[in-house]
Amino acid sequence: MTFIESNVFTSINPFVLLSQTAYDNPTSIKNYLEIFVFKGSIFNNSSNIFYTDSVEGYYNLIVTQKNPVFLPNWISEIIQIFGNQHINTTNLRTLQEWSFEFLNKFRILCEIRAAMWWWLMFNPYQEPFNTLRVLTEWYLTAFTGTFPIILGIDIGPSISISLLGFLLDGLNRLVFTMPYLPSEGENFTINDLSSLDNTALINLINKLGVDEVRIFRYLPSLWYKYPIPDNIREYWYTKKPEILEYFLKNYGNLGIDFLPERILQAEYESRINHQVMMTTGNHFHEIPTNFICSINQLLDNNIIINEIVKVSQIYGNIFHS
Repeated sequence: MTFIESNVFTSINPFVLLSQTAYDNPTSIKNYLEIFVFKGSIFNNSSNIFYTDSVEGYYNLIVTQKNPVFLPNWISEIIQIFGNQHINTTNLRTLQEWSFEFLNKFRILCEIRAAMWWWLMFNPYQEPFNTLRVLTEWYLTAFTGTFPIILGIDIGPSISISLLGFLLDGLNRLVFTMPYLPSEGENFTINDLSSLDNTALINLINKLGVDEVRIFRYLPSLWYKYPIPDNIREYWYTKKPEILEYFLKNYGNLGIDFLPERILQAEYESRINHQVMMTTGNHFHEIPTNFICSINQLLDNNIIINEIVKVSQIYGNIFHS
């Protein structure tokens, strides 16, 4: 059986997450005060699982997120190539969480402002309500006049708040698939696992207790299309030679550079020097004889001149003394 090593690069263990009950859910209501104090949505850390396999290689990825949302391929490619976000998605996840928290708080403010339209005892031009009006009304009234008024009620603010909800839901289910493109994933359900050719992988997925997974494995397509980042190759060469050995053994015939730039540069210069030496040695007999004699004569003349200079210096020292 193929050995699989699974690593979770998130702060939440998926096995613990799946075993939580409704009482352990941080969004559940535990007292009467929380009924009236709205907390908003909670950001859900994705539980992606990386595993290594002797056949499928390294950096294989299992996405266990239910109804995941993926970036378009071209956006994921731009982020990886020009944003230098290839394997470690910590920065992307941090940006995702910050965006979610910001939009979530903004949605709460919009809901409070929309509710105040029904309570005329609040003067929206007095503080702190005026600040709330300035912060939110530009967005709530953005669709005013776009949609028809129903029973004397402008549904534009409701549409605006609903759009924020859709955006928050998408951010919460967004999954990054670096170093793969989202289209490289293979979708499997519990009933389809028998079609997998990896028994250990099937056992691992069964332990997760999920109904559907998306698997990313083998060599990422971007590593065919673009050079692998040099810092990754340097890491393989200096700290993880087993990864470098695997790629050279299985994909070395594809013309992909798996060695660091400094090693490739040294190898290139060594081959150039060897080629120059071989070329010079092979064509030495083609050098004209008169050219060799001229060089030899110049060398002899230089030797004679040097000897004359030395004798002159000796006699000069004698006369001066």
